[in-house]
Amino acid sequence: MSLAKPYRSVALLLDSAPRTWTSQEEIHLRLCRELKAQGICPVLVYAGELPPEPERRLRASGAEIEIVSYGHGRFRYYRELGRIIRQYSITLVHVCFFDYFSLIPWFARLQGVRCIIYEELNSGMLRATSWKKKLIQLRTLVTTWPIVRVIAVSEFVRQDMVQRGLAASQIVVKYLGVDEERFRPNPDARQHWISEYSIQPDELIMSTVTVLRPFKSPQTLVEACSLLAQHAVRAHLFVAGDGAMLSDLKEMTQRLGVTDRIHWLGYCTDPVSLLQASDVFLLASIGEAGGLALLEAMACGIPIIASRSGVNCEYVQEGRTGLLATARNPESFADAIERLTRDEHLRRTMSANSRARALQDFTVDIDVKNTLRIYESLWNDKPEVV
Repeated sequence: MSLAKPYRSVALLLDSAPRTWTSQEEIHLRLCRELKAQGICPVLVYAGELPPEPERRLRASGAEIEIVSYGHGRFRYYRELGRIIRQYSITLVHVCFFDYFSLIPWFARLQGVRCIIYEELNSGMLRATSWKKKLIQLRTLVTTWPIVRVIAVSEFVRQDMVQRGLAASQIVVKYLGVDEERFRPNPDARQHWISEYSIQPDELIMSTVTVLRPFKSPQTLVEACSLLAQHAVRAHLFVAGDGAMLSDLKEMTQRLGVTDRIHWLGYCTDPVSLLQASDVFLLASIGEAGGLALLEAMACGIPIIASRSGVNCEYVQEGRTGLLATARNPESFADAIERLTRDEHLRRTMSANSRARALQDFTVDIDVKNTLRIYESLWNDKPEVV
């Protein structure tokens, strides 16, 4: 079925602008290409200014680009969204990653759009009970009333949204996709990092790509590195990411005496080479919703050690593509790392399995195909299983 019949134009409302090109931007680019090929005008509405190169590439896909900041006031956003809807004759609005307690779906509905999709990527677990939980569920009911379909980026997110009051029949799970052409194995990448940081050939290279925030639990990895040092496990951890915790984590690294083992890289515009050079990828987050960096590591053929929490349990096949460690437990992470350090055959097997699983289930093209199926299901007025 051609989507051009029900949908003349589709607007994706994005809660932020990318700092650099990631698999998420590749998803938007290929989605815009597919929509354009079907005679549909794609409009990307960003909440911040785009860097020049991402904007150029997205425009080349046939997308129209609009910049409207939600932070500059709700009335202004409502007014600008109305202009965009009228200018491009928008018939479907896809709200991506805004807090679903925001009024964005209502803004679109009050401007006359009836087909409204909300996609949830935010991490979090409902902990409220009793009357507080009832209030959250009531608020959810009110703020999501205009939404006709909700996309959860993992089963973990779907279950959390049901707890918050959304009807299970309204939610469809659609996993994120990784750009498998960009994130792919490269046996030559390791040598650069060995030379740059004076790493011995028999030392393990570990990496994590993350925002340094409490729910990511980066201190767990620092403590695990301290335990590895005590056990004489030869390993280096490279941390690609920035955030409010960085200074405290550096101080912790010094206090535990592992400054020679942990390398703080800050924000990396292109972490591909680091992932390709790694023997193990680590992710210690609690309640991870989407875990795109984890998928990118898998696509590079890297074994995973992640906390047994959130979407990590859906991505990592225990003993096959990686190992799951107890959340917030440095000893559990250290034990898992030590196991892979001493078993090269297992690491190689997991490496091949990680790449194969990413290609089978989590590519950009799979993500785009499932998104288009969800769009089509709205026209048919039935939930889509992806």
